[in-house]
Amino acid sequence: MFDTRWVTLHQGDASSTPFDANALAKAAKATPFKRPENGVFRPGVDFREFFFTETGDTNASSKANGAYGGWGGIYKLSQSDPAADQGKLTIFFNGDQAHTGLDNISFLDRDHVAAVEDAGDSLHTQRGLLDSAYLFDLNADYAKGRQPVRFLAEGRDPSATVDSALSAQGNGFQNDGDNEITGIHTSDGDPTVAGLLGAKNPHPFHGDWRIFWTQQHGDNTTWEITRG
Repeated sequence: MFDTRWVTLHQGDASSTPFDANALAKAAKATPFKRPENGVFRPGVDFREFFFTETGDTNASSKANGAYGGWGGIYKLSQSDPAADQGKLTIFFNGDQAHTGLDNISFLDRDHVAAVEDAGDSLHTQRGLLDSAYLFDLNADYAKGRQPVRFLAEGRDPSATVDSALSAQGNGFQNDGDNEITGIHTSDGDPTVAGLLGAKNPHPFHGDWRIFWTQQHGDNTTWEITRG
């Protein structure tokens, strides 16, 4: 567990002079992550817990794999109040070759969060696996060998299959590459402040609650997960 403190890098509005956020972050000694991708507040805790994904290097030969975050993972930021300047940061799930490139994230209820992979073409080839989506239980201890539940295993749609063949030929005509499981989204469609993600507990497959995910790089299809 790490103590955290928010650091102000820049204050301004849309008319402000352009600035280099990376340079300012380094100068302020802000904490770097290996490709932080997406984050959501845990529902039912008054915006005091925030979970975010670190996609990592998406390369099986990265020297950062293992102890240095190369495989990515899921982090949890806890604060006593949403407006607090300080908090606690913990690694909820430390990725590995089978569970890496974690990208978009969505709570399905108070205690279960789904994360989808964007491992990329290179890692797909290296590990012989395309992307998957996993369900994580917040009450589980994944540091002791517990594994998340895979609920989606992606193949290639027609356009991505053609692109993959073109890429193998090395003729420069390859475009999008393998499909990517991108957005996963759980919502009841409430457009008001009360509908902010994290404001209320989701109830998938009940009432207006629905779950969607997108399959990009290829046919770019949006899918809905429904009860079987």
